[in-house]
Amino acid sequence: MSLAGVVHARCVPLLLILFTLSTFPACRATHNITAILAEHRDLAEFSRQLTATGLADNIDGRNTITVLAVDDAHMAPLKARGLPRETLRHVLSLHVLVDYYDDAKLHRLPGGSAVVSTLFQASGDAPGSEGMVKIADRRGGRVAFVPQDVDDAQATVFYIKSVHEAPYNISVLQVSAVISSPAAEAPSATESRPNATDVMCKRGCGRFAALVAATADAAATYEKSIAGGLTVFCPADKAVQAFTPAFKDLSPDGRLALVLYHGVPRHYSLLALKANNGDMNTLATDGTKGYSLTVRDVGDTVTLLSAAPKPATVTGTLTDAETLSVYVIDAVLQPRELFNGSHAGPYTAPSPGANASPDADAKQDGDGGGGRGQNNGASVAAPGVLPFALVFLLAAPIVVVIV
Repeated sequence: MSLAGVVHARCVPLLLILFTLSTFPACRATHNITAILAEHRDLAEFSRQLTATGLADNIDGRNTITVLAVDDAHMAPLKARGLPRETLRHVLSLHVLVDYYDDAKLHRLPGGSAVVSTLFQASGDAPGSEGMVKIADRRGGRVAFVPQDVDDAQATVFYIKSVHEAPYNISVLQVSAVISSPAAEAPSATESRPNATDVMCKRGCGRFAALVAATADAAATYEKSIAGGLTVFCPADKAVQAFTPAFKDLSPDGRLALVLYHGVPRHYSLLALKANNGDMNTLATDGTKGYSLTVRDVGDTVTLLSAAPKPATVTGTLTDAETLSVYVIDAVLQPRELFNGSHAGPYTAPSPGANASPDADAKQDGDGGGGRGQNNGASVAAPGVLPFALVFLLAAPIVVVIV
C-alpha cells in the first residue's frame, strides 16, 4: 500500500471517532426541580422554600437525586414556626436523598430496608450519622422514612405517591409530613450572624433582595462574605423598578455580575466610608475583571460613581453590625464592564480570595476585615479539550508512518 493509502486508511477511522466523541453531550444534570414542582399546585410552598434556602440550586446541580416533597397542608406547621433560614435549610435537606429511588425501587429494598445519605449529611453540617435517613418497607406495603438517629415513632413519615421519575437522574416522591430531627433543628453558628437579604427585605429594599435571591449563586456569595466583612449598597425599590427592563435585557452572567457589584467584600461604617475616597473592589471583582466602583464624599454625602448616568447617593443605613453594613442608595449601580461595551466574555463569579488586589487594598482603609466573595458553582472544562487531546494522541502513529 502506498504512503498516501496508509495515511488515508488511518485518518478516516480517526476522524469518525473524533466526530462521534465530539457530538456526545457533557455528563451533567439536566433537571429543574422548580419546573417539576410547578406542575403540582399543592407542592408550591415546598418549592418556594427550596428556592429561598438555596437547595433548589444544589438539587439541580446533582445527577442522581431523590426529593421527598411535602404538600402545602403539611408544610404549613413548619412555616408557622418561623425557623431561621439555616435551620430551615437543614430540615429540608433531610428531604433530599443523594441516591435514586422510585416507586419500584422502594418496594424492592434488599432486606426490606436501606439507610441513605441526604444533602444534610453531604453538607458536613450533620454530626456523625445524623444526616442519614432510614427507608423501611412496612406491613401492608407502606414505605416509611425516618431520620437514622431518631427513635420517636412520631418522626416517621410515609410514602404517598410518585410525583416525577426520570430513571437514575431525578425522582420526586410525595411523603406524608415534614421529616425533621434534633440535629437538623439545632442552632447553627451562622444563625448568630445577620442575613443580608433579610435585612434588605424588611426595610425598603425588597425588590433588590428579590433580585439577589433569584440570581444563581448571588445569595450564597453574599452570605458567605459576611464572616469576613461585607458592605452592601442596596438600591431603593423605586430605583430597582425603573431599572428592571434593563436588568432583564442582560445575560444571566451579566445579571450575576450586576447583583454582586453592589457588595463590597469589607465592612465599612458610614464614617469609614466617608473617609475612603477612591476605587473599591466589589464581590464581582476578579483578577481579569475590574468591576470596581468609585466612592466620593461630597460634603456630608457619600456618592458612588459607576457607568450609570448619575451618581448614586447613600440615603440611609439599614444596619451597621460587626461584620455587615447595608446602606440604601437612590440608583442602581451599573458596572462599566457591562454598560460601556468592554465586557468581553461570560462573567464567572470570583473564587475565594480573587478580590484581593494590592493596589485596591491599599486604598481600602476601612475599619472592617477583608472578606472576599466566593462562588459555589462547579467549574466547567472547555468543550474542545477532549477532542484536541484525542487528535494529538491518535494522530501520533500517522506521523510515525509518514516519517
